[in-house]
Amino acid sequence: MAKKKKSTIPRWMKLLVAALGTVTIGGGALAAGNLPYFKGEKVIEVVDGDTFFIENRQTIRLYGLNAPELENCMGQDAKKALSDLILGKRVQLREPIIDRGSNRVMTLVYQNKTLINEVMVRAGLAEFDGHGGSQTERMKSANAYARGNNVGIYSPVCYQLKPPDPDCVIKGNFDGLKDTKIYYTPTCGWYDLVIIEKHQGDDWFCTEAEAREAGFEKSETCE
Repeated sequence: MAKKKKSTIPRWMKLLVAALGTVTIGGGALAAGNLPYFKGEKVIEVVDGDTFFIENRQTIRLYGLNAPELENCMGQDAKKALSDLILGKRVQLREPIIDRGSNRVMTLVYQNKTLINEVMVRAGLAEFDGHGGSQTERMKSANAYARGNNVGIYSPVCYQLKPPDPDCVIKGNFDGLKDTKIYYTPTCGWYDLVIIEKHQGDDWFCTEAEAREAGFEKSETCE
């Protein structure tokens, strides 16, 4: 019997196909309602899973979500997926918000009437941050779908309750809001409550020395 060939389809492509297969394009869930569709802006560069440049070099960020940093779990997958969806194509920008601190525009992004923000979240390649303008409920539903089906960043590859290596049980937790990196040993308070979300920069360590070398400080709750 011939051996079954191993699939060569990249993981990010499988996630996108699955996400697009669960929505209706055109007059359905991802349509832009009655908004007029103009020629749009051409995407000339994709930076990562939530940021890109248009022809005038204006930075555009997908509104309502956070994709993993490139060095984190699923970060490269998210960039490749967004590139496949919009790079070299024209997109329509809706409900723009100016981030004056970074001079970037945060917006709902449509390509051929498909809401790209929603597709990325549903594929588990970005996390909904709670604000999606007029599309908040759809974004929330997309995030619930990804989480409920253990897709992408919510899969065991990135979202881990137990260490892959039983000898490496120290939890390194990165808090992006506070910009702090704290590690917990099994004797620390709150240890059992810490979930390793590798897409956010969390990680497991075998020794405290490894954790400190990676920039993590010991939690004040430790004995």
